[in-house]
Amino acid sequence: PQTPPSASAAAAWAAEDAVLEANDTPSFQLTYPGKARELLKGQGFLFALAAFVASIGCTNVVSAFTAPELARAGFPEGFSTDLAGAGFQVAIVVGGIGLGRYVDQTKQFKKVMLTCLSTAIFLLVGLGISEGYEQSFAPAAVVALLLALGAAVGPVQPIAAELAVEVAYPCDENAVEATQQLAGNLFSALLVPLCQVASSYDLQFGGRQADMRGDTLVLIALVGLTAVYFTNFNAPLERTMLDEGS
Repeated sequence: PQTPPSASAAAAWAAEDAVLEANDTPSFQLTYPGKARELLKGQGFLFALAAFVASIGCTNVVSAFTAPELARAGFPEGFSTDLAGAGFQVAIVVGGIGLGRYVDQTKQFKKVMLTCLSTAIFLLVGLGISEGYEQSFAPAAVVALLLALGAAVGPVQPIAAELAVEVAYPCDENAVEATQQLAGNLFSALLVPLCQVASSYDLQFGGRQADMRGDTLVLIALVGLTAVYFTNFNAPLERTMLDEGS
């Protein structure tokens, strides 16, 4: 746009112009490590980072093991399994668009994030039981749980990314996104093999009437601990405060 859409954008443009005016000749310096250190020291950023990492880790593990998990639940192999996996990805996108728009309008970051994480825990429990060996759920019920999980835990990523920009303002938005993606993908790379090993463990309960695999227990612990940690979030939304005060 020809004019800044908000006060925070105007301030960012002014800062960029000041840097350009101060440097007559272009300089190529590696600035990201310093920006990342500043982000990790900032109030509130670690909460957004933890939520982002938990969300991307959970969705990546579920995506990686969709076929074998559905097979254990008695779901027919072939195109229907592929369609269920695709539906999980679509649910992530649709949930992100809907909840992301709501949060953008209301700024209820903490309420929505805790609701998503808490809902995901219950859905993981249901999905874990349905994918065990002792219970037999209808394929439609298993798919419904899978899609609901995508719609609940997937939106945490874009909402956490927006929250990180809010609390880290005026830090570079590219540095914020790069830090979250780096941490999330690195964590996922470690979480997937961990869940693969944990899947060989089978927890039986209810008088051996139901069971749950170890990989699901890992995801439940991850999302649960993140939700408990996020309850302590109380950082101010710096960018919104600037926009509303101008």
